[in-house]
This record gives sequence, structure tokens and C-alpha cells, in this order.
Amino acid sequence: MTITRRDGLKGLAAGAATIAMPALVSGQEKEIVIGAPNALTGGLGEVGSRGTWGLQIAIDQINREGGIKSMGGAGLALVIADTSSENPIQAASITRRMIEQDGAAILFGAGASAMTLTAQLEAEKAEIPLITGSYADGIVTRGYQYTFKLTPQASGVWNGSMASATEMWKATKGAPPKAALIFQINDAVGLVVQKTLPEHAKTLGLAVRLIQSFQMGLSDPSVVVAPVLRHKPDLIFLGGFTDDLVLIVKALRSAGVRAPIFSAGAAGTDAVGKGLGTAGDGLFVPMAWNWDLKVPGNAEFVAAYQAAYPSQAFPPANEQLGQGYVAGLIMRQALEKAASRDPRKIRDVIAMTEFTHLPYPATKVRFGDNGLNIYNQEVLAEWINGELRIVWPTEVQTTKPVL
Repeated sequence: MTITRRDGLKGLAAGAATIAMPALVSGQEKEIVIGAPNALTGGLGEVGSRGTWGLQIAIDQINREGGIKSMGGAGLALVIADTSSENPIQAASITRRMIEQDGAAILFGAGASAMTLTAQLEAEKAEIPLITGSYADGIVTRGYQYTFKLTPQASGVWNGSMASATEMWKATKGAPPKAALIFQINDAVGLVVQKTLPEHAKTLGLAVRLIQSFQMGLSDPSVVVAPVLRHKPDLIFLGGFTDDLVLIVKALRSAGVRAPIFSAGAAGTDAVGKGLGTAGDGLFVPMAWNWDLKVPGNAEFVAAYQAAYPSQAFPPANEQLGQGYVAGLIMRQALEKAASRDPRKIRDVIAMTEFTHLPYPATKVRFGDNGLNIYNQEVLAEWINGELRIVWPTEVQTTKPVL
């Protein structure tokens, strides 16, 4: 059965004012259980929670519109649990519980890459499909058959950000930037970026004066501020979790550094926007989804989010929110086509299907043989006056970049 965009948007708009806040739902015989092991607390707690919010909105929409019609109108039940942001053992046990006790047919998670790497092992052993918006390259280089990654490789995200930064700088100032500094937290993503980003800089003719890593939970931002003041780079590439990013960016701006800062992940969250305020101006973030993305269905989804979460920051600044919603729409199309709650059959459909009419940059998703979305197409957003706005590439920008 084909789910048309018109059907989906009609149901989304009609139910926007009545969508419930996320809650644990116990599986019933008719319901298909969707498990969401996600980082709900710790440094990446906002990332995980927003993903589950987006998924909840999609599931509520699907249930309002009659459930999975090829399965007699079977409804979906969402089970959410906290993996933490830093405890892989907890992520593994939570995922096992969802599979063995809750009977999850599909999983979505875990937001934090380190947690996803352990959750996917449990999914693979149990042969349960896992859709993720995490970034670590290793998620799709382990030969697993049940993991499907919506986002591009972390190294590719940072490389794309550096290429966009160089293009924007040249377009704005008439000449390419000359020098950059790279600072990365030493997590699963940061360690990869420290190796790949300098190599990409060479292809762009951009000199990297310093590459430096740091531990999460900084108390002294001088590890970044001092080298920046010494080298005076045109561009700064800074990776880290929420608290570290806020501390470092504020310290840089207080020291008079006005160079544009390019980050990723946590930098595109409501917590960072709130924590930085006007100090966030000039902070750029590559995004797999953003609230001002001009594609069919996105404005309706954002309106549904505002209705469902009226006390939360608006406009929202977290790509996982959109990814959770997109994952829900993919699940819907996959279940309709599989007409089965058998995880192996669902997995085969996900692996072979092109999913369309999605509020995502390319508006479609298809997973390659390694489980990576072959239509990955990120946009570059910038914090401007407290809002995260798409500024690059020019054909999709909603406002011009401020450099």
C-alpha cells in the first residue's frame, strides 16, 4: 500500500493540537512495539530525547490515521528507555530488555554514537532492525545486516562543513581562508575527525596550524582559547558535548575572538542555543534536518511539534527531532510493505526499499549494502540572534551567512 504525502499531511495537521507528550506504552496483542533505547540523560540527553519526541509524533499520527492498514489496522506502541550518554553497558541491557521483554519489532536509537555501537550489537544478535541517527563511522563498517543509518559518516560531515566554510568565506570575502585550528573531544567521533579533517584541509588548500584533543568535562577552556589567541586562525573547528562547547565558545568570544566556529552534534541543540545566547552568533553546524528546511511536509511537522510541546524552545534546534519523525515514517512504509511483524521480513523490506515523501533534505532515503543512507544531504546552519538558520548551500538557505 502506498502512503501518500497528502494523506500524511492531512492527518498531521488535524491532530497537531491533540498529540500527547511521550510516555511508555505497554505492548498489547494487536500493537506492534517500537523500541527506542536513547540517551535521555547526561551530556547528550537532549539529543536522545528529541529523537524520541519526533518518533512519538510520527507514531501518534500513524495511529490516528488507522495504524498499519496492510495488517488490519494494527497500532504502534512506543517503548522509550534511557541508555545514558556514557554507559555502554546500560545501553546494551536496555536494548536487550526491549527485545526480550517488550517484544520490539523495530528499534530507533540511541542518539549518542557510543551507545548506538553497543545497542546495535544486541539488535544484530537478536536480528531486530535498528534505525539510527547517530554519526560514528563504525556503525556501518562492522558488517552488520540489521543496522540502518540515516546520517552520513562523521568524517564526511566535518569534511563537508570545512568545504562549505571555505566556499562561504571565499564568496563573502573574495579570497579563500588561509588557516584553521582543529579541537576535538576524544570520543568515538572526535578521534576519527582528528585524523580525517586535516587530510581534507590539504585538498582545499587550507593550512591547519594545530590539531588538539581534550577530555569531556573541561573546567578550564584555555586549552582552546590560548592556541586561538596565539595563532589567530580564520576558521575554528570545534567538536564537543554541550557543557564544553558552551564554556569554550563563551570564553573565545569574551577574549575577543570573532572567527567563525564550525562544530557539529551537540552544537545544534536547544541547550547550546540557550546556554550561549548572543555569544552563539557565528557558530555553524551541519544538520541532517532543520526546522526551516523548505521541503514538503516540514512546516506541518514543526507545527505539530509546537502543539505537542508548547513549553519547549521554539523554533526547535535539534536535528534528531526531525530524524525521529522521519524514522517513524520509514517504519510506517516498511510495515505496510512487509505486512508482517516478523523483524526479519521488516529488515528485508527496509534494506530493499526507497522511502519517499520525507521531510528530509533529499526528501527520500535508501540504505546501501552497508546500511548507510545513500541520499545523505546535509545543510549548514548558523546561530543568528538565537535561532539556528540554514545558510548554505545557497539554493536551500533561508538567510545569508554572517561571517
